[in-house]
Amino acid sequence: MNREERRKRLEELLKERKMKENKLEAERRIAEMLALFPDQANVEILDDKESDRVENEMTEVFPFAWYGRIDWNQWSNKMIIANEDIADIPAIISSLNIDNAIPVYLIVGIYKYPLAKTSLPAVLDNIEEVMSMGADQYIYCPLSKYVIEFSHDDIITLGWL
Repeated sequence: MNREERRKRLEELLKERKMKENKLEAERRIAEMLALFPDQANVEILDDKESDRVENEMTEVFPFAWYGRIDWNQWSNKMIIANEDIADIPAIISSLNIDNAIPVYLIVGIYKYPLAKTSLPAVLDNIEEVMSMGADQYIYCPLSKYVIEFSHDDIITLGWL
């Protein structure tokens, strides 16, 4: 093998290695997301394309500020929820005449995790584990048009259309 052939072969090997590493990292993230839910039968992990589509939809409906969180100053339909009232979120949503039985998406706002599609109670039942995943998390329901932002500074905000 001449020098050029060795260089090309090395590039191919490095590319293959990088693809394997990316695949392993994606599998690790999926496993981490699934580990949040003891009853995994009711959880669907979205692929990258579908995750991006849902995230983009959320950012179009709920405007984000330059610092990466929802810009609540542009939103009138919102409320702050105390940490001790997390269990009451389904009742709060129902009191606003919003259907809380429709599936939601769990979005871990950092590290490019895939989205999990499940029920609101399934996410809230495991909220401590969810909040340990990173800085900011979101529960987004595109059909009922609401979002719950769990920010890194322990502020929980519910916004709806």
